[in-house]
Amino acid sequence: MRLFGSTVLLSVVLLARAPRSDAQTPESDVRPGATSSLPESPVFSPAATTLSNPTHNHAKGPVKSEWIFAPIPFSNQAFTFGLIPVVERVFAFDKQDTDSPPSTLIFGGMIAQRKSWAFAGGGRLHLHRDRFRPTGFAGHGSVTYEIFGTGNDDGEAGQSVLIHQGGDMVMGEFLVRLFSKFYAGPRYNYRNLTANLKPEAMNIPLPPGLNPEDLGVEFNTHGPGFKVVFDTRSSEFFPRRGGELQFVGDFFAADRGSSIAALNKSFDYQSYQLSKNHYFSFSERDILAVRGMICDVNGDDAPFYELCQFGLYSDIRGYQPGRFRDHLMFATQAEYRRVFSKRWGASAFFGLGEVAPAWSEFNSEDLLLGGGVGLRFNLAKQDRINLRADISYGETGWSWVFALGEAF
Repeated sequence: MRLFGSTVLLSVVLLARAPRSDAQTPESDVRPGATSSLPESPVFSPAATTLSNPTHNHAKGPVKSEWIFAPIPFSNQAFTFGLIPVVERVFAFDKQDTDSPPSTLIFGGMIAQRKSWAFAGGGRLHLHRDRFRPTGFAGHGSVTYEIFGTGNDDGEAGQSVLIHQGGDMVMGEFLVRLFSKFYAGPRYNYRNLTANLKPEAMNIPLPPGLNPEDLGVEFNTHGPGFKVVFDTRSSEFFPRRGGELQFVGDFFAADRGSSIAALNKSFDYQSYQLSKNHYFSFSERDILAVRGMICDVNGDDAPFYELCQFGLYSDIRGYQPGRFRDHLMFATQAEYRRVFSKRWGASAFFGLGEVAPAWSEFNSEDLLLGGGVGLRFNLAKQDRINLRADISYGETGWSWVFALGEAF
């Protein structure tokens, strides 16, 4: 469950977290969240964009329930000021099943300046000794944010206009463990979104690469797809060893409707993403995390908000999500994580990547670099579910991040 142009308008609050069982902990534990003013997304915090895969090495025994509350105020270029409240319930779907990680339900929303708001909810269940993983979420919202041009040159130019986008999003998937730690299964996306220029942007030239026919219309999109996962991580929310290989393919059929008959159109496009995370533990307090990803959106008619976006999902920190976007993107990064105590930790990270319209267009001159440092505060009692505050710098300036969970 990807931030932010509007593809992931409402998926921020859907990051599943699942503390390990602990026979000494109470049956129900209430843990308050923390607040700050440092998020990174023009819509939400990318750390909460998807339901991440569960830990495989949770402790044996009954799973204990836990509530997590994280009201996160923020300030960024897109909204100036806002609040993202998140409420999460971690529980055992079957208390007799001691092999499955805990299931998770999560609900949250956003309210911000520029009359932006959203709410969403969903969760992931782990069934039959974690053989089956059904996941789903749904959300509704209305946001105003900046949209930039397409490609590296347009991103560097920084020309943008304000647009207002809103609508509904639904996603579901059903993964089955085929063998060992290999999971695969179908998924489905439904989106009904509108996109309109704000009145104050009516007389401003549109950024290059932004199709004017994508504005003032309604997109009704259906997208069957599939996901393949190979997951050997020691934990889902603070892995110290192991890795995760993931491939997602979505096949969209869209109808673009407008009051102007000539703009009505049906078209298809596809979205693919391949990513690999790996974790090296030098000690229980020192971890090196590395990530690489490739994104490919195939189809000339793909709406602007569906393109690969630099800075999305923390690939890479140091950039406003959506400023650098195109049909192709790659990003790679490394992060050193240091645990100081049960509650506190810190990190230092660096990455590089690039966007391009075609594979042949990638070159060393257009590489984008970003890096920074951050603090961590553990919210959970049974394991590390960190609230993170990062400051990073890219080629277009400084970026502040405040989010629930690790960047990857």
